[in-house]
Amino acid sequence: MGNASQKANRAVSEAASASRSPAFQMLARAGYVFIGLVHILVGAIALQIDKGQGGQADQSGAIGSLASKPGGPFLLWAGFAACAALALWMVGEAVFEARSESDSKKKLQKAASAAGKAVVFGFLAFTFAVFASGGSKSSSQSASDFTAKLMAAPAGVVLLTAIGLAIIGAGVFYAYRGLTRKFMKDLQDPGKARTAVEWIGTIGYVAKGVVLALAGILIVVAAATADPSKSTGLDGGLKTLGSQPYGVFLLAAVAAGLVAYGVYSMARARYGKF
Repeated sequence: MGNASQKANRAVSEAASASRSPAFQMLARAGYVFIGLVHILVGAIALQIDKGQGGQADQSGAIGSLASKPGGPFLLWAGFAACAALALWMVGEAVFEARSESDSKKKLQKAASAAGKAVVFGFLAFTFAVFASGGSKSSSQSASDFTAKLMAAPAGVVLLTAIGLAIIGAGVFYAYRGLTRKFMKDLQDPGKARTAVEWIGTIGYVAKGVVLALAGILIVVAAATADPSKSTGLDGGLKTLGSQPYGVFLLAAVAAGLVAYGVYSMARARYGKF
């Protein structure tokens, strides 16, 4: 029994060491570059919404736009590899790094946070792979289909409302991190670039918080009205914002903020703590 336990611990340690190699870390850092690129493209697409152009303003629309560009397939597979590496890095954070924390509450918080990020980055990697393989994916339609299936399940409306509220909460959390600049804790000292990174990150986090909150509100509305078509994800949230009074200006501000978040993500690839 003792030998088996020692072998298991040795295997875990070797896996941890492999996932922390310089080459793997560099690939994981590249994941933030692609996350930044996706947000910049979403922001650019959102700026065209009021003109009836630009396509789908979400990560599927952004990644889909890369597919038609010269070298698109290469970029898509590179995006898949980088985001998958970042997701695996976060799995390592959840499994291994939390072990070094003596406080059980903090240990659970760290593990949950890293696991949540792993899911988000893993889904982005999956989306890159879908388009790289020649497929396509409409996030808005997927959101509506998922909402419809969930509504049909027992207690589905209650669960859907809870999901919507959780996404609204995530949006509030992003805005809070932006306004308090707590996101700077994720970075090493950027040196002379600190002021620029702080401002870009603040604007970007607040803008991302706004669009997440809008997406969550649409889910809650869909649950309350029993109309799954109202749950249209990020794209629907941005289009809803654009349809409001002074929506053109609000949409332009949020779109610019998403671009700022994209630039911040690219800065995180350089200065982020790993």
